[in-house]
Amino acid sequence: MERSTAMKAYLAAYVVIFAVLVVFLLNVLGVLPVLQMPEGGDPTAFAVPLAVFGVLMLAVMVAAFWWPAAPRTPWFWLAGAIPGVLFFLPDIPIIVQAVASPRSVVELLLAFAVTASVLALVTFAVISFREARSRSF
Repeated sequence: MERSTAMKAYLAAYVVIFAVLVVFLLNVLGVLPVLQMPEGGDPTAFAVPLAVFGVLMLAVMVAAFWWPAAPRTPWFWLAGAIPGVLFFLPDIPIIVQAVASPRSVVELLLAFAVTASVLALVTFAVISFREARSRSF
């Protein structure tokens, strides 16, 4: 069954969130030092949780793209958005600080990308849920 425009936008928002996660993971591992990490701890301790979120997000994206029953399964769209939203929930104070007093242009752009993509993900998850409900009957 064909995916609706909202379902495709949901997938696109997830791709952006996954890309930001990869940037964070590379930053934590020291491969791509884009953001300044706060002092007072080992930043590589975040590598395992970031990798777990990455695997969960990748599983949701693969299911949204290839699972044939996804367009008719309403719960999938809401439940699938949970890892993407939970990934950025603890970072809300950091995002607010990055917008209020940015230390670099990259930090500001990442904050805007994160905010826009999470809002898009939630919006399109609700729309896709409603569309899947109407298709399932």
